[in-house]
Amino acid sequence: MSRPPVFLTGGTGFLGMEVLARLLERGDRDVVCLVRAADQAAAEERLEGVLATLWDDPSPYRPHARAVAGDVTRPGLGIEPAVRTALAEEIGAILHCAASITFDLPLDEARQINVEGTREVIGLGREAKAIGRLERFVHVSTAYVSGLHHGLFRERQLDAGQRFRNTYEQTKWEAEHVLAAADDLAPAIARPSIVMGDARSGWTPAFNVLYWPLRAYSRGLFDAVPAKREGRVDVVTVDYVAAALIALLDRDDAGVFNIVAGREAATVSELVELATTRFERPAPTLLEPGADTEMGATSGDVFLPYFAVDTVFDDTRTQALLAPEHMRPARLGECFDALMDYAEAAGWGKTPLTREAAARRVAPAAAA
Repeated sequence: MSRPPVFLTGGTGFLGMEVLARLLERGDRDVVCLVRAADQAAAEERLEGVLATLWDDPSPYRPHARAVAGDVTRPGLGIEPAVRTALAEEIGAILHCAASITFDLPLDEARQINVEGTREVIGLGREAKAIGRLERFVHVSTAYVSGLHHGLFRERQLDAGQRFRNTYEQTKWEAEHVLAAADDLAPAIARPSIVMGDARSGWTPAFNVLYWPLRAYSRGLFDAVPAKREGRVDVVTVDYVAAALIALLDRDDAGVFNIVAGREAATVSELVELATTRFERPAPTLLEPGADTEMGATSGDVFLPYFAVDTVFDDTRTQALLAPEHMRPARLGECFDALMDYAEAAGWGKTPLTREAAARRVAPAAAA
């Protein structure tokens, strides 16, 4: 390995797994994963489980992935002092993906993870910069720090007098304010929108957010949904988001980057058309947002407000960053069938495939 390791939080989560896989497959640096666990043995066991979720045989990559037992909600990240000092001297970059994405978590609990956890990771970053080789600090936020803002929301924008749909959005917004005071680390703040599976294979280990209502609709469990016909359903695939995060690790650009579909985001009416074609069901009736339906009891009413979003996320800085890599987000219509193919093959999470096996499923078709 020619470069100092990356310290990765959230590596056991959906997005963090994809980032971990891509860093290990690239092969130019080790990855040290902060893993919430009671002790080092338990942390190693959890990391083994992540690798087994990614590859059929993770042995080629196992020597370059290390677990460190800890917890973002504990002082000093819960890392033993001697281990922490050694890490601070060694790591060259921090990629902070860990967060609670539970929309209805009580505010105090959400703050403990998303805000105070960010403070603790910043603390490690400052220690590593003072005594070690740290060159890069990347924090994963969300485009929905925009809250209920109407119209265009720019990358350099944060305070717009907005209200929030849930404690997730609010605490990620608060965490960005904490990052603003850490300019000594020149952090890059990545703001993905709604992240779904891989654009080509459809692979995902997490069937939440849009998967819930789509599955319910496919089973005929509702015929009406509160939504704005021209509402924006800004979906990006996990491969695009992970590639953008790794590109940020390789650059020294600071500030905010909206990793989004942006002006190419699908509308609710376009999503409905995709779903009706896919599942061969009548289109649901679109009701005024806030209307009572039976859908919330089936798929989780915390997701319903995202069918009434009229925000357009600007991604000018992100597109400039990724232009040399020739990367662009897949449009939802381009990847919808792949996402649904995998969801059905995996039984909507009941019979999951490894990331490697999911890619193998589509390899012959791609070759043809």
